[in-house]
Amino acid sequence: MDLFIVTGTTNGIGAALKDALAARPGVRLVCLSRAASSIEPVRNVHIDFRNSGALDAAFASAVERAGEGPFRRAILINNAGVAQPVARFDQQNAQDLSGNLTVNVIAPMLLTSLFANAFRPHAQARLVVNISSGAAKRAIAGWSAYCTAKAALEMATRVAALEAEPGLSICSLAPGVVDTPMQAVVRSADPAAFPDRPRFEAMKNEGALRPAADVAEDILAAIDAGRLANGGNFDLRELNG
Repeated sequence: MDLFIVTGTTNGIGAALKDALAARPGVRLVCLSRAASSIEPVRNVHIDFRNSGALDAAFASAVERAGEGPFRRAILINNAGVAQPVARFDQQNAQDLSGNLTVNVIAPMLLTSLFANAFRPHAQARLVVNISSGAAKRAIAGWSAYCTAKAALEMATRVAALEAEPGLSICSLAPGVVDTPMQAVVRSADPAAFPDRPRFEAMKNEGALRPAADVAEDILAAIDAGRLANGGNFDLRELNG
């Protein structure tokens, strides 16, 4: 049996991953998200990722819900993320910045550590996939928090992969442009704070945003095919030609 633990399954890519995995035979799925789920065989742990102090207890609940192994594979997909604040660098406040970095960087780093230790004796192979973004590599006006967080997550991934023991792989994966609620938030941002807003609106109007369900299937296909090697900072569009 394979174990998948997926964060941020309330909507977007996370919800699509949840639906795809829930329909798979031979998969035990545990979700960590803001929303409760009544869909079996999904096991959901409620967590606000801005509260880093709650992560230990939430992950302990996830391990309990995972149940007994051994598992052929144990896979953690750190998908939860936030784009806010969308603002100029000189219009930031401590609470918004702290929330962004906690959700996008601190939470996946802590969960990776907890996962590596918890499932060391219970899985033949362990994989962590940190969902990144093209914003990790390109400066975007108004996205100083998000760009910084995703760049930090990619470096944290590279360091953790360098330290990873045999049987544990850790990588990051940028999914490309996806039709999610996060995109809707960005399209509603103040153009004075986010000059790229017309470009994001055009991508939506021109049908350039991929459906989350298609992206989720491509992520799972890359995992199944063994394409996500330890230490890689992958782009899903390149993996799939």
